[in-house]
Amino acid sequence: MSTETPKRIAILGFSLETNRFALPCGEQEFRDRGLFYGDEITKDARRPAPLIHGGICGFFKVMDAHAPWEPVPIVFANAHPNGPAEASFFNQLLDTMRDGLEKAGKLDGVYICEHGAGLAEGNDDPDGEVFALVRGIVGPDVPVIATLDLHANVSERMVSEPDVLISYITNPHVDKLERGEEAARCMIEMFNGVKPKMASIRLPLVGPSVTLLTAEGHPYGDLIRLGQTKLGPDIMNVSITGGFAYSDTDRNGMTITVTAREDQAKADALARDLAIAGWADRERYQTKMTSLDDCTRMALEVSKDANKPNLLFCDPADNPGGGGRGNTTYILKAFAEAGVENCIFAVFNDPALVERATAAGVGARFKATFNSEETNEFSLPFEADVTVERLSDGEFEGTLGMAKDRTIQIGRSCLLRLGGIQIIVISIRQQCLSNDFLAHFGLDAAAARVTVVKSRGHFRAGFQHIFPPDRIIEADVPGLSSNNLLTFQWKNLPRPVYPMDPETTWEPPAA
Repeated sequence: MSTETPKRIAILGFSLETNRFALPCGEQEFRDRGLFYGDEITKDARRPAPLIHGGICGFFKVMDAHAPWEPVPIVFANAHPNGPAEASFFNQLLDTMRDGLEKAGKLDGVYICEHGAGLAEGNDDPDGEVFALVRGIVGPDVPVIATLDLHANVSERMVSEPDVLISYITNPHVDKLERGEEAARCMIEMFNGVKPKMASIRLPLVGPSVTLLTAEGHPYGDLIRLGQTKLGPDIMNVSITGGFAYSDTDRNGMTITVTAREDQAKADALARDLAIAGWADRERYQTKMTSLDDCTRMALEVSKDANKPNLLFCDPADNPGGGGRGNTTYILKAFAEAGVENCIFAVFNDPALVERATAAGVGARFKATFNSEETNEFSLPFEADVTVERLSDGEFEGTLGMAKDRTIQIGRSCLLRLGGIQIIVISIRQQCLSNDFLAHFGLDAAAARVTVVKSRGHFRAGFQHIFPPDRIIEADVPGLSSNNLLTFQWKNLPRPVYPMDPETTWEPPAA
């Protein structure tokens, strides 16, 4: 990369993990997590504790350190997982991208920070739409590099339009920054003459989300680690995306994408080998959930016996990180009625309840109605007498897991006590990523006997210093992100797929 003429690189992206079974989301949902225009992108990416996506921060970090360059920031829209983006908002976003690219003048590269499991009303491949728009404007010779979540559902356009696709390699996703850094390094290689070649193979394997963790002993992690051992002079990147089932698209399925530096045959061969290895290990993608009755019994026993190690119960079926509303009451009601003590429930999404608690004030006691304004079929109302223990504006800096070194915004929030249960109630829907969410209210999961989080797996990175895997219990309750995939009315997901259809077969492409 020349130091004489700064490279001009456009920065943009649309990041939405979409649950087709959830209600559509509009501009406000993106503003709740991060909607940045123009220089707002550059300013936030260079802050010590940014709000913007870590991939963008990593890209800036490497480019800033390497040589003078000129960022051309256009727009970045990031929402908590939700239903499809409203058509009006997504089309407006495309117009902003188009206008920004056309007015940018000569560009030397484009970095796209995408999720990859997006949907928009009337558009089942908005990620591919973004990629095609970019390529159509900048032409075939300008390097275009995109980063993806490892839950991306990869379409043909997502492979054919960019030069390099880079997905996360950790779940929980603690490597967003590193993948942005990798994107910058790949961009620099392309400036120096490397011409990447990509190969991609999709498997008829749609693993329930709790099976897509990447820690030691998990099949998905084992496959990703195998892919990483193949990196070297010939292979630039190996990305293995597990997909996001709840998007319900015709491109659902684990996808192996390999980028070689020059040799297409080497990319093809490695993608084939990894696909064969992934399919051979398919039987390990089975869930091991615990019934609500058993969870309640275990929580009650632990809360009454200080000699037993404390436990964390997660609710993957109501995971805001998978499109869940973050407010089902199945576990809360069962634990409260059973008399579970010394329990922290983090976090419950209910803006109306936060408003009532705020109006009542700290120390007030009142009869709370959880989900007084919710209409989702799984978000049933629940009434109980509560006491307001704390109120907050809902902004803090994280120190653990996926929240580390980031500004977290949960909106106006409160801590309520319901018998032996302390409940953190928030007004910006999201999952509990770490013990920081508790510490913000003066709590600590290490001091509690029972902790409940509405999350599928991202919390593990933020609680691993307290709870080893054998003390984390995955509750089997209903919800928009249930891991019992047979309970959904699929319309687009290709069938048969494993493990929903045990008879599924697959043959590798010819060598």
